[in-house]
Amino acid sequence: MAMKQGRKNSQEIKNEILSQLDKQPLSVEQLRKKIKDSNWSTINKYLEELKKDGYVREIISTDKIKIYQRIVGDTYFDIPITEKQRKKFHTLFHMILEEYKKKGKVPTKTHVAKCAVHVIDNKRSGLDDLPIVWYLYGMMPLMAIDISKQYQKEETFPHEKNIKKLIIEFINENSYKKSSEIQKEQHRKYKEEMYVALDNILNVLNKSQFENKEVIKYLDELFISCPTEEDFLEVFDLLEDVISIIKKLDIIGISFQDYRKQIFQLLDSLWKVISVYKLSRSILQKNNIMSKETLFGFYLNGAIEDRKRSLKESFSEINSIYLNALANFDPESIRLSNESKEVARIMEDFI
Repeated sequence: MAMKQGRKNSQEIKNEILSQLDKQPLSVEQLRKKIKDSNWSTINKYLEELKKDGYVREIISTDKIKIYQRIVGDTYFDIPITEKQRKKFHTLFHMILEEYKKKGKVPTKTHVAKCAVHVIDNKRSGLDDLPIVWYLYGMMPLMAIDISKQYQKEETFPHEKNIKKLIIEFINENSYKKSSEIQKEQHRKYKEEMYVALDNILNVLNKSQFENKEVIKYLDELFISCPTEEDFLEVFDLLEDVISIIKKLDIIGISFQDYRKQIFQLLDSLWKVISVYKLSRSILQKNNIMSKETLFGFYLNGAIEDRKRSLKESFSEINSIYLNALANFDPESIRLSNESKEVARIMEDFI
């Protein structure tokens, strides 16, 4: 005769709650239905304890519903991964840091992140279940890396020899390179044209002397490379506004070099918005991770709104520079190219 299983203790129920919240935010009622032999008040009680201990946060609270999200703190925007994936990431980071140690090298966070991508993105590693995303500085693991942390081996990889070879291959090729150089090489390797265009713009802005036309050339490339699909329409509009105000400065004869800091800040604020959309696209292209509504509704919308506010402030500063200069600008001083004059003449015929 089969033995009856004993009732779950409080820690077992809490572990099940956290396991369910690893997948997506859930309400008390949804958790009750997923966790057997537990009622609403029990689930609610343990959620309150988990919230007090800093393991979950209450993201929606009304008279009728309370929704909780797990706090992990080790992935970008707290986007959930499974415990299995977490252990694999820890093991991979441990292996990378150990190989750098053997070489007598001290890697930057960028070196470790790009090495991890090099391994995960290679079929020989057998780690294609680990999420990698395009974000601020290119492709990187969804789990953020802390090089001061003592990662341990928590998993046994079937293809460990291949993984080790890939790590050594990356270190031999890149340990002497600067982080920025590795980033730019990755952008070119994957032909991510928006990243490449931004790299080129920043290269120009960091020169001691440059001309407006150098910046404008790469701004045009950035604009052309921006996706126009529905999920990127807001980014497209924001990018168009930013490029437009920068070009207006050029039209009235303002040297970008005189306002290098403000232009850099504007582009940086814009890129922080764009990069969240790039990350979202990386997540959504992976089947069965989560829906677009869940990703934006619970994880990204707050970050996007914060970054758009910052972008608005940077834009206002550039716009003020433009308006102040415009007040003393003589429109007759604009020098049109022969092509522009011909276009203007043709347009006059239609008026």
